[in-house]
Amino acid sequence: MPRVSPVTQVFSSERLPTDLRFEAFRARINSMFDMTPVDAADVADFAGEIRSVNLGTLLVSSMRTKEFVFARPRERLLRDFIDHVMIRVDLDVAPEEGGRAFRLVVIDLGRVSEDGITPSHNVSVVVPRRVLGLTDAQLQRLHGRFLATPMAMILADHLVSVMRHAGAVGAGEAEAIGALTPALLASCLEPSLEAAERARADLDLAVVARARAHIENHLRSPALDPETVARTAGVSRATLYRLFEPVGGVARAIREARLKQAMRDILHQGAAARLGDVGHALCFSSEAQFSRAFKAHYGFTPREARQAVVEGRNAPALAAGSPHPDRMVFTGWLSAL
Repeated sequence: MPRVSPVTQVFSSERLPTDLRFEAFRARINSMFDMTPVDAADVADFAGEIRSVNLGTLLVSSMRTKEFVFARPRERLLRDFIDHVMIRVDLDVAPEEGGRAFRLVVIDLGRVSEDGITPSHNVSVVVPRRVLGLTDAQLQRLHGRFLATPMAMILADHLVSVMRHAGAVGAGEAEAIGALTPALLASCLEPSLEAAERARADLDLAVVARARAHIENHLRSPALDPETVARTAGVSRATLYRLFEPVGGVARAIREARLKQAMRDILHQGAAARLGDVGHALCFSSEAQFSRAFKAHYGFTPREARQAVVEGRNAPALAAGSPHPDRMVFTGWLSAL
């Protein structure tokens, strides 16, 4: 495969009118987390910027913002099917101002995260679980923990350095960074496991994970239904429905997972996307039904999404007549990681 140079995206709420800044930033954060202000007064004068670099096998970002509350509740896990790991490095000031790391936190995006505070300055890396090299039990023990051990700080310094320089490296260097960083992540985090407390067992989430994996692997199969999901997960339909009840049941979870795949297909195919074929491949009975369901879920039509990809703009912004890009680029990267 040909080497691809890193791609940088910068999102800044300061490009927008003051009264739209908080909601625009929240829309960008919504690619992974629910976001609420620490204080209601923060909404009025909110400002934030995120600079992200796609290195192919990992995404690295730096953030400058007001502190805010983030969460990944059970409902989000059931909806978005993100199965990556984020390592966030908290800094005293911005990296371009010589910011120094004072702690590191591991966030398993496949597990529930209760309300936590995102600090004003941080650098983060998102890496697929499959390339990280840590077991599920190890990640469970690390999830949500703040680490400041010498090994954690070595890792933190590396990630800050990657963020500072990633946008300027060539394709070969990006490939090398992408190959080195997951191994360094695993080797620096593993010693911290001895001191980590075991997170409490959550059998329901294990069942949800099995069910979710089956749904994700069979999105294009007409045979995918609550019965087959329950059988694969090893539970009764009643138990499965109870677990998926917060998002309206298993059938709705299947439909929304198919719509997310449809978005990924449109992002991937761009101008070549035949919308009727995209919907048919994901078991929608007609292009009209697919379009209605897509718009009900995303707030814009598949046709608007395709046009946004072609023009390099975010579909919700396109529908609103706004020229400002926001979360669609990063969301596309995340889907393809």
